[in-house]
Amino acid sequence: MTIQQRFDQLMKEKRSGLIAYITAGCPDLAFTQEFALRLQDAGVDFIEIGVPFSDPIADGPVLQQASQKALEGRTNLQSIFKLCGKLEKSLSIPYLLMTYFNPVFRYGLKDFARDCCENGVSGVIVPDLPFEESNDFRLELEKYGVEQILFISSTTSTQRRKKILEAAKGFIYYIAVCGVTGMREFLPEETYQDVANLRKVSKVPVAVGFGISNAEQVRRLKSCADAIIIGSFVMQEIMAGNYEMLLETIKNFRNILREE
Repeated sequence: MTIQQRFDQLMKEKRSGLIAYITAGCPDLAFTQEFALRLQDAGVDFIEIGVPFSDPIADGPVLQQASQKALEGRTNLQSIFKLCGKLEKSLSIPYLLMTYFNPVFRYGLKDFARDCCENGVSGVIVPDLPFEESNDFRLELEKYGVEQILFISSTTSTQRRKKILEAAKGFIYYIAVCGVTGMREFLPEETYQDVANLRKVSKVPVAVGFGISNAEQVRRLKSCADAIIIGSFVMQEIMAGNYEMLLETIKNFRNILREE
């Protein structure tokens, strides 16, 4: 299933989607494969599979720790593509890779794009690749039908937003807070209005991530965002072994998104 097909379904259901991030290989790849299925069963609409990296500059302490754990288990792109090939046979929802650019560059842009395509990856998110420098990578992905997800934040200028929106495919990843990933009790009040305004002018859906971890945030965001992304909260509970509590929380988020 493509990203657009899933958002088309969500539009028919008149609700926002739920995107969950999980670091590949934390605690190991067998767990990642199993838990991706459990996330789908709990009601997640998309899964972001994080590629561990030694210098994850956009990540806060939780995702840094998860990445380090995965690297200690020798998780790399080759093993993650094998994981994706297995998920292609069992998942019915889209899954994306979230990676830093260094592993992609070392792997080779063409080889990376090809292997995404061959293993069912619908999109790729690269937080440290500036839009202005992403054209070659984006074109390589497009040759294989894979979409690069672009970022916009509250600090993105009007002129730069326009350029990003013109090039956007899949969805826009809206960064809800300044700084790195990590749970926040509250999001800035201006976030909600900015997302609503962005949604009015974007030709692709707008998904909001960074800082989201509680039901009140989900309840407020569902009125202005096409999808909500949770990451640090997911990995915190996984590393603490709170699997069942995490899945129940995700089911609660799903139910909130389905409320009239």
